[in-house]
Amino acid sequence: MKNASVWHRLPLPDGDVPVLLTRRTRQSIGIRVRDGVVELIAAPGVSQERLHQVLRQRHDWIVGHVLRQRGQLAKSEDLSRLTLLGEALGLRLVGGVRKTVRRDGDVLLVAGVAEGDAEALKAVLAKYLKREAALLFPGRLSLLAARCRRKPSRLQLSSARTRWGSCSAEGGIRLNWRLAQAPLAVVDYVIAHELAHLEHMNHSPAFWAETERLYPGWRESRRWLRQHGGELFAFG
Repeated sequence: MKNASVWHRLPLPDGDVPVLLTRRTRQSIGIRVRDGVVELIAAPGVSQERLHQVLRQRHDWIVGHVLRQRGQLAKSEDLSRLTLLGEALGLRLVGGVRKTVRRDGDVLLVAGVAEGDAEALKAVLAKYLKREAALLFPGRLSLLAARCRRKPSRLQLSSARTRWGSCSAEGGIRLNWRLAQAPLAVVDYVIAHELAHLEHMNHSPAFWAETERLYPGWRESRRWLRQHGGELFAFG
């Protein structure tokens, strides 16, 4: 980034993000997010108007990456708790050889992980979250899908790092297992969002009207994801 300069500042709830502009010969406009900083890479002839247009078009993608990086940085040294459906649970290492996680009140008892083995702890907690997601998501999907004219064909867990859910043209729904950490209202919003795509494979006004019909509280949940989504990537 030696020839990059601060060109713009992207406002976020927890602080602005500098957007650097690097000018060099290339056919397309590139975007990189690194260490919480956004870099636009464009040819010298690309106009300011076009650059701002690209920034608007990729806003959600950029914000998602920035928040994830901020969340990972903030959580990288904190492996003392895990959040499940918005509830913070303490972690306690217990004896045993087999890697297991068991809930005891507001504490998760983790067996088979040695003190100080952060990678093993993250792996076993990720497995636990996937199991919780597999138990939770089908029931929430069925509840919201009951209001849909077109029903989803199947549900799968996703490990994507750039999106919370997806809907295929065939009606298959994929939901990111990391959402099991978020409040239930956020889980329901993402499900409603993907169910709305069964009718509208775009983000048109009609799509958002369908999302509103399925889940009227979606705006607050969307704001929560934008502010806290990065924190959900601490364990995988």
